[in-house]
Amino acid sequence: MPLIDVQSLHFTVPTGHIIQKTKTILHDVSFSVEQGTSTAYLGTNGAGKTSTFRILCGLVKPNAGQVFFDSEVMHQGLPPKRFGFMPEHPYFYKNLTPRELLTSLGKLSGLPSKGLKQKIEMWAEKLDFTQVLGQRLSTCSKGQAQRVGLAQALIHQPDFILLDEPLSGLDPIGRACVRSVIQDEVRRGATLLFSSHILSDAEAMCDQVVILQEGCIRYAGDIHSLLAHDARWLIQAQGKPLWGQQAGQHTDVEITASLDGVWQIRGANQEVRNTWLQNILSSESTTLVSVQSEQRTLESAFLNLLKIKGDHDASHS
Repeated sequence: MPLIDVQSLHFTVPTGHIIQKTKTILHDVSFSVEQGTSTAYLGTNGAGKTSTFRILCGLVKPNAGQVFFDSEVMHQGLPPKRFGFMPEHPYFYKNLTPRELLTSLGKLSGLPSKGLKQKIEMWAEKLDFTQVLGQRLSTCSKGQAQRVGLAQALIHQPDFILLDEPLSGLDPIGRACVRSVIQDEVRRGATLLFSSHILSDAEAMCDQVVILQEGCIRYAGDIHSLLAHDARWLIQAQGKPLWGQQAGQHTDVEITASLDGVWQIRGANQEVRNTWLQNILSSESTTLVSVQSEQRTLESAFLNLLKIKGDHDASHS
């Protein structure tokens, strides 16, 4: 059963000064997030990810469409006591300390004053910013402020966690720490929806993915299904190069020769692979060296789905 069900969101913003026009940010966006799952919400810059999150938080209203939370339609954003949100660029009053900030926000989230100090210290220890609890936020590094921002989203242990680029600004140790804490919350039973440009982290943390392009959903579903659909094969053969004629028949096949005289034939269509294998095996002048599948990463699948040129064709795992 979906905890979050987004149906046909349409969102525009005004542009221009003298002649008012509109720009479509989201067009008929629909997706759901099952309870207890972790979902990556991906897209290029300007795809509409942050606008979607602002609608979920009730910061802006869509032109059309509805958001359901736990089967109830939301008119003013998600219920504050049941979700936690961390924006991409959290802004805090710099003269406050993390302890003061988290005390105030914890009370706003409905936490009782009794035991709040211990809860703040627990999250500071989990996210490794205990040493700056008493410092002003103006003296904290970007990574430390990022961890404080995550703590304010998680301190009341919400049912639904909404994170916009939670790993940006963190060093590798910080990313590993934050990833571990978020995964612990999902294991606790929380539902996670987050955006990230670090697709390797999204692949490691999530079982579902929604991919947005220019305000439209391009894919919504299981990550493993996306990667399996995007899987490629590699045939290695040695001998007479009889594949010149076949290469013209299959333009989506890549053929390269290595220094040791082994030809590499790579493609994605399984029927084409079987044709190549049959021809190689039936040839007296050609020897089959190996045949294997190449599972792509989420990053390469993302680039391929959106048809973005880059080095993803060579980045197989």
